[in-house]
Amino acid sequence: MADFKEILRYEAQKSSIPLEPDEIQQLDTFRCLLLEKNKYINLTNITEDEDFARKHIIDSLIITKHVSIPYGAKVADIGTGAGIPGLILKFYRPDIKLLLVESIRKKTDFLEDVVKKMNISDVHVVNKRAEEAGHNAIYREKYDIVTARAVSSLNTLVEICLPFAKIGGVFLALKGTEPEEEIDAAQNAINILGGKLTAYHKYSLDGISYRSLLVISKVKNSPEKYPRSPAAIKKKPL
Repeated sequence: MADFKEILRYEAQKSSIPLEPDEIQQLDTFRCLLLEKNKYINLTNITEDEDFARKHIIDSLIITKHVSIPYGAKVADIGTGAGIPGLILKFYRPDIKLLLVESIRKKTDFLEDVVKKMNISDVHVVNKRAEEAGHNAIYREKYDIVTARAVSSLNTLVEICLPFAKIGGVFLALKGTEPEEEIDAAQNAINILGGKLTAYHKYSLDGISYRSLLVISKVKNSPEKYPRSPAAIKKKPL
């Protein structure tokens, strides 16, 4: 049976994503740290080698096939959980400056532990709700690329994430197979928050099912009132 590194190498080649041996080693080290911690706190339900390679790593790196990430770009991963896709992008593109925003303390403790053990530079972990961090001048409209792989509806993600993107930057939403209804429902939020849907990519990780990468460009400033509180967002979505 192939080991994880062989599986990852194969999956990367299949998706035309070049991975160097040291990158594969880093990604395997991260996987081991995550799965060890996963025994004690819920970080992921995806634990089998092939699934982890495809659904966590390749699904994160697909971004680099469709979006040009400038050298030294500032990247914010919102609701990052176990650091996916943010940390995986960082292993592949060590030049980026990464912000990881996560509201659950046990998860940010894990992220800080990974950053320390793996000696990763230019990573800032923030234990706050994104709705709060998005109003902080340190983070607001400062990022070239904002990512989210959360299960929230697109209109909610747009309100929470676009305030982090600077004008000229992009928000990348990794969504499921058929996001058309979500896109239609999110048009009002996209317009209000200063965005414009500029690309929509469909891809397959297994040759059977499909996923979607939505690229929302930041074309004007987000109004200061957004993002609203979680209760307000839930009560009256844009």
